[in-house]
Amino acid sequence: MFTASYRQYLILVLILIVSCGNSKEPDTYRVLKVIDGDTVIIDHPNVERVRYLGIDTPETLKPDSPGDPFSKQSTAFNERLVLGKDVTLEIDEEKYDPYGRLLAYVFIDGKLVNEELVREGLARAFFIGPNRKYESRIYKAQREAQNNKKGIWGSPESFKTPKDNKKFLIKPFQAREYVNDRVVVRGKINTMKKNNSKVMVLSLENDLDIVFFKDSLENFRFFKIDPAYDYIGKPVEVIGRVTMYRGSPQIIVSHPSVIRELN
Repeated sequence: MFTASYRQYLILVLILIVSCGNSKEPDTYRVLKVIDGDTVIIDHPNVERVRYLGIDTPETLKPDSPGDPFSKQSTAFNERLVLGKDVTLEIDEEKYDPYGRLLAYVFIDGKLVNEELVREGLARAFFIGPNRKYESRIYKAQREAQNNKKGIWGSPESFKTPKDNKKFLIKPFQAREYVNDRVVVRGKINTMKKNNSKVMVLSLENDLDIVFFKDSLENFRFFKIDPAYDYIGKPVEVIGRVTMYRGSPQIIVSHPSVIRELN
């Protein structure tokens, strides 16, 4: 039979083993490359890509995808802040996204990079799931950007798209051929298909649904735009990813920078 002192010794050894096995990884890493406004590559031993939590930046122009207004500015601002520098990562409730990217709040010199991008109008607040630690702080930065009319909260005349976006231009009836692709589509909004407490759906020439979730309509109200009245009967250009819902192709729109009225 073990003595009391020997049992205490075994317990201490077990505690040390568990402690060593669960030791926290260092949370400071060098940023090796900036992918866009909200994604970077770091020198993490196991994970390359970090996706910034609590924000969404304009999509950049790629060989297989059109770009959004202010995507270049967002990427350039992110590069100035973090490229080649050591950053501290803070994790929230969920560690990874479905693509295997590390989800983090990124700090440098005491500044929250996620927040700085929003404050400059180069990202919008975007929270899903339980990752909401800095929600109030980031929304406060967004209100500052809106009050100062910075970036994506400035005049719609400043919403300039990349010239090469024309390579991705399709017609509404072609949308079914481009499911899961980002495209540029032009056509006339001819009717409203749905408008309830959760979603508004407008039809683009009866071939493509343009979807506005109600939590995104605040972004339109900021510009005094009501899609139910301001887009119906008018030709528009929409940038976004085609998905299918109940047999119909759709593009989800969350900000006026990716849908514009054509003259």
